[in-house]
Amino acid sequence: MRILLLVALLFVARLCFAQTNAAPSGLAAPASAPVPPKPATAGGNAKPASSIKASHATAAQLQTALDQLTQTNRDLLDLLKKQQAVLEDIQFDRRQQSRHIESLEERLTEAQMQNAQLQSKVANLEADAAVRPAVPLAVAPVTAPAASTNLPSAPPVPAPVVEAPPPPSTYLPPPESEGAPGTKSWHRLFTLKGEESKQSDLFPVQGRTWRVLWHNQDKPGKTYQGTSGLFINAFPKDDTIPQKVCSKVGSGGDSTELDGPGNYYLKIEASGGSWELAVEDFR
Repeated sequence: MRILLLVALLFVARLCFAQTNAAPSGLAAPASAPVPPKPATAGGNAKPASSIKASHATAAQLQTALDQLTQTNRDLLDLLKKQQAVLEDIQFDRRQQSRHIESLEERLTEAQMQNAQLQSKVANLEADAAVRPAVPLAVAPVTAPAASTNLPSAPPVPAPVVEAPPPPSTYLPPPESEGAPGTKSWHRLFTLKGEESKQSDLFPVQGRTWRVLWHNQDKPGKTYQGTSGLFINAFPKDDTIPQKVCSKVGSGGDSTELDGPGNYYLKIEASGGSWELAVEDFR
């Protein structure tokens, strides 16, 4: 459109110039009439400078818009990657919660079964106590007085008193001696004992294997036989998924090996008796 307007202006200028040259001969031609310069064209297809500048400006604007669109796409891709990472973390947390819930359900089921066993034993003991007849008192027979003699009577011989052996100071085995340099052996870290529930302090495990030596003991007397319970779980630091150590009802003990290394603490749940344990690291 601009090229057509420029051509029309040139045509009008030429027409005016032709009319000026065709004036009557009686009139003097104006001195040094300015002749408009003819614009240089290459084959009639040359574009004006303003059109070229506009083309360059349009190309620069297009390039700028393209760069902005590319940067926007990159920002959106980074945002999608971050959202994907957040979703993966949420899914991992949900799996951890599911495992924790399953572990709690298993522990609850075991506790219910053990509680039912304890209640059954208590009911049997109460039934035996109600049915068992009372022991009648022994009546000493009446004897006639013996004829007096001059012989002295022999002193009564006291019945031997049988004392029950005292309980041992510990039911745990002694710590093993350390092996030769360069060999691995069990190293005892600490021991615990008590009669109620307790939680140990955080302790480090260096070896790939460690174990807990534990023992549960009923209260003395046949009435309390099989009525105590001991449940131990090992928890890694900053984790809610435990490693099961023991679940014992009644007197008895054993050892449980676990996987290391790491930082752990023990959660002991006990009732109705006494317990003790020792933690050893294999390194």
